[in-house]
Parts: sequence; C-alpha cells; structure tokens
Amino acid sequence: MASIPTLAATKTRRSLSAKLLLLTVLFVFIAELVVMVPSIAKQRVDWFTLRIEAAYLVALALEGPSNESMDDELVRQLFSTANIQGVTINNDDMRMLILAPEVNPHGAPNMKRVDLSDQDPISLIVNAWSTMFSRGDRLIQATGAPQFAADQNVDIIVSQRSLRADLYAYARNILVLSLIISTLTAMLVYWALNRIIVQPVRRLTANITAFDADPENPRGILEPSGRTDEIGIAEKSLSDMERSVRDLLNERRRLAALGAGISKISHDLRNILASAQLMSDRLSKSDDPSVRKLTPRLLSALDRAITLSRDTLTFGRMEARLLDKSPIILHDLAEEVFEDNASMQVSNANNIDPVLEILADRTQLYRALFNLVRNATEALTGAVPAGIDGDVQPVVGEIRMTANIVGDVIEIRVSDTGPGIPEHARAELFEPFKGSQKPGGSGLGIAITAEIIRAHGGRLTLARSDSSGTEFLITLPHKT
Repeated sequence: MASIPTLAATKTRRSLSAKLLLLTVLFVFIAELVVMVPSIAKQRVDWFTLRIEAAYLVALALEGPSNESMDDELVRQLFSTANIQGVTINNDDMRMLILAPEVNPHGAPNMKRVDLSDQDPISLIVNAWSTMFSRGDRLIQATGAPQFAADQNVDIIVSQRSLRADLYAYARNILVLSLIISTLTAMLVYWALNRIIVQPVRRLTANITAFDADPENPRGILEPSGRTDEIGIAEKSLSDMERSVRDLLNERRRLAALGAGISKISHDLRNILASAQLMSDRLSKSDDPSVRKLTPRLLSALDRAITLSRDTLTFGRMEARLLDKSPIILHDLAEEVFEDNASMQVSNANNIDPVLEILADRTQLYRALFNLVRNATEALTGAVPAGIDGDVQPVVGEIRMTANIVGDVIEIRVSDTGPGIPEHARAELFEPFKGSQKPGGSGLGIAITAEIIRAHGGRLTLARSDSSGTEFLITLPHKT
C-alpha cells in the first residue's frame, strides 16, 4: 500500500502540468535575475547621487549666517546619518571643505575613487558587483554634480561597508520580489495554459487510450470541441481517423465472416464436384454425342465455381506473385465470358481481334471480365439473368467488348447501353461492400475486379457513365 502514494507522486512529477509549473517559475526567476544585474548598478549610482544631493543641501544650510557657530561635532553627526564621512565642494577652481574626514583621505590605504560622470554601462555593472563581492571596509571618494548646481562638483567620502550593506538589502528585496512575481506569474500562466492546452491534451490522451482499448465502441470516438486552433485541428483529425479505423474494422469483420461462409461453400462444392466427376465418367460413355460434348463443359463450370469461391478469400491480399500467367487469346476468353453469361434479353458484341494475345492469369482475368459483364447484364435487365429458358424475351440492350494496343499497354473496354451509374454511387464504386446499387448485392464485384487488374500491374477505371450507358476501361501491360 505504501507504493501507491509513491507511484502517484511520480506520475505527478512527470505530468505535463507539473513540468509546466516548474518551468514557468524557473524561467520567470531567471528573467528577474537577469534584470537584477543592471539594477544593482543603478542602485549603486542612486546611492551615491542621493548622498551627493544631501551633502550639497547641508552645505548650503551651513553657509547661512545663522549657522556660523554650529559645532563641528553636530555637523559630523548630521552627515553621519547619511553615512557621509567627508564633504568638499569645488566651485570655480575653489575647494571648500565642509566636513573633514577623521582619516586623511590622501593617506588612507586603498582609497577608491568614483566619478559619477563616467556612465559607461559595463564599468557601472562591474564596479557594482565588485562592491557586492568585496570584503572588509575601505573609504570611497565619490565625485558628482548636484542636480540644481551643475557647475559645481561635490566630493563625498563614504564607507564601502555602508554601500555594500545597502546593495545587499536591495538585492535581497529584488530576490524576494522575484520569487513572489515568478510564483504569481507561474500560477496565472499555469492556470491559463492548463485550460487552453493541458486539459484538451489530457482529453485527447484519454480518448486515444480508451479507443485503443475498445476501437469498436462507437461511443469511444472523440467529439471535436469546435475549436479553430491547432488543438481543434488535432481533435478533428483524431475523430476522422477513429471513424476511419472503426469503418475499416467493420469491413474486415465482414470480410472475415464472408471468408468463413465461402470456406463452407467451397467445401460443399468440392463434395458436389466429387459426385459430378463420378457421374461425368458415365456421361462421357453415353452413346448420345450431345451428352458427351456437354460433359467437359459441365466439369469446367464446376471447377470454375470452386476456384471463384476459393479465390474470394484472397480478395484482400491479391498479389502479382499469386498469379499463374500464361499467353491468352483475348478474343476466346471474351467469347467464353459471353457464353457463360448468356441472356436472351441482352445482345453481346465481341469486337476483339481474334489473334490478339495477352500474358495474364486466365482464371483471374476471366473472373474480372465476367464480373463486369454480369454487372452490365443486371443493369440492363434489372435482375439477375435467368439464362436460356426457352421463352422469347425482348432484347433490352447490348454489351460490347473491345481491345486495342496503345503503346506498351492493352486497353480493354467493356461497355453497355444501360441507364448508367448514379452520380452518388461513383465515389465509392471501387470500395468493397459500398459499390452495389442493387438490392441484395454484396458490393464486391467491382472491388474484386479492380484488385485483380491491379495485381496484373494494370488499372480499372470508369471511363464513362451517363444516360447512354456505362463503359469501364481496363489497362494492362502488353508484355510483362
């Protein structure tokens, strides 16, 4: 239990608030110390100036006729109240001794002379701090002009100890005042910055921690405060990022559920295929030529169904290294797609050069083209095509496929004469689970097609979509 207060104290010391408070106190105190350096020099000059003015005024009073008989001892006591031990007034090359020092200034050891007319800042600072760090006592002869008698000079002799004691008192007052100012300033700055910065940052930190612990919780998304400064921008960016992460997690979860379902379908289709293969052996021995002709086609369709269901699991990780590329006659592949998507309501136009060859994964490229053709068929008929059922159905549109070599790429165009894709659906057309515009659609067809084309080193784009129809453009490398 004793470690809990220690841990709390450690966290407090390491917190942004504690660091802010300490740094504010430190910086203000340092600023006050910097100000104190020239202030000591000014206080020294003021100390001399005040005594020169006092000595001059006392000298004027002593020159009056009523003070001719004033006792020397009384005069000395009068000047001693200002710590003045000697006074001389210089006027027009005449020196008038007002108060003789008890010690001969010319014979006093280590007599220091100060001329207040020398106002060099560096010298003033150096002399002031030299006095602060001096030891013992010595006489100082200071010379300066009184304020109201600039043509006269007054020489005073004072004690260094008295000057040093005054500077010590002044420095002590400055330090105490600095501590008070720094503390008050630190508290005000801390209060202001704590409200403006620290508390919002704590809110951001708490939200990030909570979101990291439970990113799927919709209540964990940060609600921006509406501020327009950098904190507000950070809140808005964090909120948008959290929404994007949650949407991505939802998509991944749906993909995982889809993968589990397709795994079950693939397992069942393999069992169906095993039974179909047993029956195909008997069908292949049939005396009916049409039955023997349809049997390989039946097996091919079942194999493709299993391949498609299995490859859907790899939608999110389709890579070029997973492709099994081989030379393909593109016209034949397009013809196979049209035959497998046969509909009496839609006419097909295969305008690809019969000798045009491309290097690609046949199964995956078939899958991509079939998705585009099937989507176009559903857009034209308004429902999943029922295939050839013997009924006479009116033709409602045409699907056309063309291919041309342009430089180093092959452009494959799949177009239809349908109603076009709505404007609001085009922004998310290539996003999984979002591009579907028909009831019950998964929204994976176009997304899977784009992923397959991207794995081949190409690109799928929506070239045109209006009231006259829709056209998708597939761009693939000609030779890779």
